[in-house]
Amino acid sequence: MPKIKQYSARFAIVAAMALVSGCGMTQQTASAPARPPATYNPPGAALSQLPAGQVTWFHVAFDTGSREIGVGQREVILDAVASMRGNPALTATVIGRTDGVGSAGANMRLSEQRAHTVRDALIRQGPIDPSRIETRWTGERTPGQPLAGETPDGGARVVDIAIH
Repeated sequence: MPKIKQYSARFAIVAAMALVSGCGMTQQTASAPARPPATYNPPGAALSQLPAGQVTWFHVAFDTGSREIGVGQREVILDAVASMRGNPALTATVIGRTDGVGSAGANMRLSEQRAHTVRDALIRQGPIDPSRIETRWTGERTPGQPLAGETPDGGARVVDIAIH
């Protein structure tokens, strides 16, 4: 038994020394290049100039801070895909938006991520050719309106899909 205690004590001393010596070291790792911030990327003016009867809108809602499409919102994706399948000349403009909760930079990035998530879902479910989908994002901005306040707004946490 004394030998086990002796080895245990030596092991504890070595472990403690390794831990203490590691505290003063700085870690030298190659950092990944910083991802450039997402920038405001609103839909083009041509979309707003189309007659209302030539655009069908679908809205995919999201939880605060999330870019995951909820179970209840998958039906919206399927409806949008069904409308595009019926006419190969139709295109979709996907526009990611957020509410005012969080920083403007984080919201811009989140709206871009949401738009790409919906775009990918349309491509997967269709399948829809990627060339038929334009992907845009506006962060917490709504084109032509002032910035939203710092309040949760479920109506702003969406990706709008305009089929035209």
